[in-house]
Amino acid sequence: MANTGDNNKKKKDNNAKNMLKNEQALENARHGKHSYSKKTDHL
Repeated sequence: MANTGDNNKKKKDNNAKNMLKNEQALENARHGKHSYSKKTDHL
């Protein structure tokens, strides 16, 4: 199979993306969203 790689690709800035994700996760945690608890609240 022929190698058809593109050598002119721009590098992804994953660090910035992860920083943004982490910021949003912290914000959500501050508001009590997506909180994980082993105790069931339906009993």
